[in-house]
Amino acid sequence: MTLGQKIQTLRHDAGLSQEGLGEKLGVSRQAISKWEADGAVPEVDKLIALSRLFAVNLHDLLQVEGTPREEPEDSGEQPPEEEAENPPEKDEPPRRNGRWWKALCVVLAVAVCVQGVLLFRLNEKLEEQGDALTGQEDKIQQLEELTDNLIGQISSLGSRISRLEQADGSQSGQTEAELDPALPLVSHVDFTIETTEYGTRALKLNLVPAQSAEGMRVRFQITCPGGAARSHPASQLDDSSAYTLSMICTDEEVASGFTVSAVFLDKTDRQYTQPLVKISDITEDSWNAETLWDQ
Repeated sequence: MTLGQKIQTLRHDAGLSQEGLGEKLGVSRQAISKWEADGAVPEVDKLIALSRLFAVNLHDLLQVEGTPREEPEDSGEQPPEEEAENPPEKDEPPRRNGRWWKALCVVLAVAVCVQGVLLFRLNEKLEEQGDALTGQEDKIQQLEELTDNLIGQISSLGSRISRLEQADGSQSGQTEAELDPALPLVSHVDFTIETTEYGTRALKLNLVPAQSAEGMRVRFQITCPGGAARSHPASQLDDSSAYTLSMICTDEEVASGFTVSAVFLDKTDRQYTQPLVKISDITEDSWNAETLWDQ
């Protein structure tokens, strides 16, 4: 029996005309006629609708024979109306196969769900590992920057130690008390800016020379950008080689900033000037300073 013949038989069993079946399926009577004449095959959604309408397993509906149905030889075959009243006996649908199919679908659905959960957890772990790698890369970069800074500081410290050693060797070997401009003149400088009780700014500075010479004198020089320099004598601390400066800053120096230099004079009045520090952005509580003496 062909698919078209099955549709025709099921329609007769249901007591429907071609037009009535077309209305239930949303197709024309001509489409039903073509299906029953095997001139066309219903679409998948129409086949599903037919199986539901006639309460027939879709597998049974599509299971057709290879040869068309033979017409009965005797001329007294029952008309379609009689066939509708006495439908041919049908085999029981293979319900066991249907149960196996349902069980297989359930197993497949469970397998898909489990696989989806596993993929989701795997994706979460990959994201966590990616975040961890990113954090480690950031830490490595920070360590590299710290290493570069330490190398620079060690190099600068080594250079200063070398210059101080040269200065000490020069002082121990001097027979005449003379300054050597080829060697460092300054060993250490520290300073601070304080606010006086009158609201003015006071600079206090201590300097330790790297060389000493007979008759050596030190004075400090304050220079504003584009302005004239003013000189301040330095006081030497008792029992120390350090020189100190204490002065009140002018309004111009506070507003524009200034540079402090040390002027060394030997017994022949030869002068050697060493810039010490450049101070700018002076406020009541802070300031910026650039060290010049160790460059």
